[in-house]
Amino acid sequence: MLSELAVSPRIKRISNALERKRTLDLEDMDLTSSQAFVLGYLIRHREENVTPGDICRHFDLSHPTVTGILQRLENKGFITYAEDNSDRRKKKICVTDKAKDVHQNAMACCQETESLVTGSMSEEELRTLVGLLDRVIANIGQVDGLDPCQRPKEEQK
Repeated sequence: MLSELAVSPRIKRISNALERKRTLDLEDMDLTSSQAFVLGYLIRHREENVTPGDICRHFDLSHPTVTGILQRLENKGFITYAEDNSDRRKKKICVTDKAKDVHQNAMACCQETESLVTGSMSEEELRTLVGLLDRVIANIGQVDGLDPCQRPKEEQK
């Protein structure tokens, strides 16, 4: 039985609530929260040759998950692929004008959610929270110990 001080159920509740809010906020833009986060990453790193592996590692997602997100972003007209001039075996992920147009609104929604979550916290409290959450992430990573792109197939479901 979990104690009154159990952290993981609280984290799960926070995650679920944030997912619901982001889904509602982004619905009019035809984006899911995962798609919006990946799109934001691609826009911030548009001068680099971002690979699906980079996205896997940044967001701790499996390769099939990232592939699905990228396929949906392409189908919706937010990204395209071009040949990588430095290596013809690779495809460069390119953001479209549609993505750039939607990005500002999506980031405003994310900022609004962030303010909702942290608005009543002092800067010191926020720094403490972020430090503790980073420690939780590191603890879980030590247990997992696997690159998200290299997880066995049965763990990627």
